[in-house]
Amino acid sequence: MSRLAVLILFLLFAVSCGDTSSDSVSGVSRTTVLQTVADPPTQDSISTATTEPIIAFEDESCSSSDPSHWDVENLAILVANSTGNRAAVVMGTYADGSTRDDLVTYGSDISTRPDFISALEIFEVGPESTGTLLFDYGPGTYFMVCMPDTNTMIVLDDLVIP
Repeated sequence: MSRLAVLILFLLFAVSCGDTSSDSVSGVSRTTVLQTVADPPTQDSISTATTEPIIAFEDESCSSSDPSHWDVENLAILVANSTGNRAAVVMGTYADGSTRDDLVTYGSDISTRPDFISALEIFEVGPESTGTLLFDYGPGTYFMVCMPDTNTMIVLDDLVIP
């Protein structure tokens, strides 16, 4: 299991012990995705060209619409979890000079928090539910990782907010 996956698992466990409001534990914030009553989009709707921000969990994987086409002025990301498990989206910033490649490479060993991550936000979504993740952190390049289960980490494309 990769270091980042173990770290994220530890952080998810640590923050799940408190209340459900947004809180901070050792520089890690957790926010529960706002739940809505709607059917999650199908994989076909994710693969079509869209400007709507979508992250979808299906089977044992996840995917997102192309973040380079998202309207970042009012960034509300639809998170659709069609699995029977709780899932998470992890977003944060890179330290100066670090990139997505560093995160992908680091994924093999997560025994410590990587020194190239400056911030970390964990958004949880319940099983078989759809919610809206409100992300308002201003300009920057943000990494996005999804965890469709406790043993899987998938690095998505970076989100760039000008």
